[in-house]
Amino acid sequence: MKQLFITNFLLIAILFPFTINAQTDIKPTWEPQVAGRFYPATESVLKDQINIFFKNVPKQTINGKPIAVISPHAGYQYSGQVAAFVYNAIKNCGFNRVIVLAFPHRSPKPYRGVSILNVREFKTPLGNIPVDHEACNQLLNSSSEIIQNTQQKVINLFGTYEGAYQGEHSLETQLPFLQMSLVDFKLVPVMVGVLIDDDFDQVANAIKPLMNDKTIVVVSSDFTHYGEGFGYVPFKKDIENNIKALDYGAFNKIINKDFEGFKKYKMQTGITACGVHPIELLLKLLPEDAHGEILNYDTSGRQTNDFSHSVSYASIIFTKPSKSGHYVPEPGTQDTPYVSLTEDEKIQLLSLARNTLETFIKTGTPPKFDITTNKISPKLYEKYGVFVTLKKHGELRGCIGHILPKTSLFQSVIENTINSSSNDWRFNPVNATETPDITIEISVLSQLQKINSPGEFTVGKEGIVIRKDNNGAVFLPQVATEQGWSRAETLCHLCRKAGLPADAWQEDGMEFYIFTANVFHEKEKL
Repeated sequence: MKQLFITNFLLIAILFPFTINAQTDIKPTWEPQVAGRFYPATESVLKDQINIFFKNVPKQTINGKPIAVISPHAGYQYSGQVAAFVYNAIKNCGFNRVIVLAFPHRSPKPYRGVSILNVREFKTPLGNIPVDHEACNQLLNSSSEIIQNTQQKVINLFGTYEGAYQGEHSLETQLPFLQMSLVDFKLVPVMVGVLIDDDFDQVANAIKPLMNDKTIVVVSSDFTHYGEGFGYVPFKKDIENNIKALDYGAFNKIINKDFEGFKKYKMQTGITACGVHPIELLLKLLPEDAHGEILNYDTSGRQTNDFSHSVSYASIIFTKPSKSGHYVPEPGTQDTPYVSLTEDEKIQLLSLARNTLETFIKTGTPPKFDITTNKISPKLYEKYGVFVTLKKHGELRGCIGHILPKTSLFQSVIENTINSSSNDWRFNPVNATETPDITIEISVLSQLQKINSPGEFTVGKEGIVIRKDNNGAVFLPQVATEQGWSRAETLCHLCRKAGLPADAWQEDGMEFYIFTANVFHEKEKL
């Protein structure tokens, strides 16, 4: 059983660690190990299948430059469509090197550290992929080693162990997708064994120098493996929703780059994600300004309508601003993005806001929200700037929000609904008799983009933020339209809102940022 294997792998590796050594002899080609089983062995059939997967991916808006992805590795008939979301997102991004962090399911010997296979190229039905030997040798020759206190034995954390790759699918299943997504690239194949204590920092510090704008990191992992066959049955009722809640608990730690939180969650739940160590290693590699986003999620249980045996799959992408160190992109680096939401997602958020408003006004506390019983879209777990606006008979009754992403979309709606109804200094708190007359409007904001001058601001289409010294203010895109203001009038009112002279927007030193907003609301109450 897979879960028992993973558990035994960890125990044996910790108690009796098999160490790996650098290998100098380079083999020519590593032949496919799972072609014809996990994916088609025929080039034309494989290309057609992946192209269909890509065709089924809806139009995506990715904010920032991709730096890493997490992709599933089951048979393509189960996980291929989910994987296509991240691989479609990294097309045309100029990557020429891929570091794959995978996990050995069938290694004859558990080992401590990471194994880098010393071959010239990896072969798939779509052709051969060259290995980046300069990068691999840099890792193999790194000084990442530890001393076992009990034996005073030096252990190299980088080496070559061919057994980790024999019959293994976790790395290989990523390769055809990479070949269909990237024009020309070299591979750094990393099979992550057992890492404990400071191993993560040591290995991450050796890999970080390889990470640049031309390099993407791919982590290969499935998530919850539920069922007797996996030795993991933590619940027997409402299985589908409990599996989703279990997975999203892990996703929350991952997209927030919470290494210690993810480790703790793993210990508390025993979640059977097979790529735990590659994921933990990724969390040590990501820069502070990296933004995580869940692109797609599915389970084999849903696909087969049989949750007695189910594996979960997720596409997760991490991006960073176009210039390292800046959350706000520099002027002209990208078009102003737009946050896409389905009608069902909008309905979910408005319903959540309405429930929050009525519950908080009556009880003084937010509603209890159980993710196991609320089937929330994966999009609503992502972080965005959010404003909640309350109107009474068409007149403003409260409006508070976050310009920059702070927490998950659904949690931001809860928090800002409460703040708008009770903490907007311009109004008295909303009382229970008013709630039937209140209309709720939600604005989900894109990432801010810095512009050179206010002339680049499009009235009615974009929101705007101004900053000068310690003063700043924001208008949502709909404000100027609702008030009938021109660009100059909008900027004058914005300056007054910031506590500045009306014409301060024409002065030197003023900073301007624009954004778009997906704005939706309940039917207005007249």
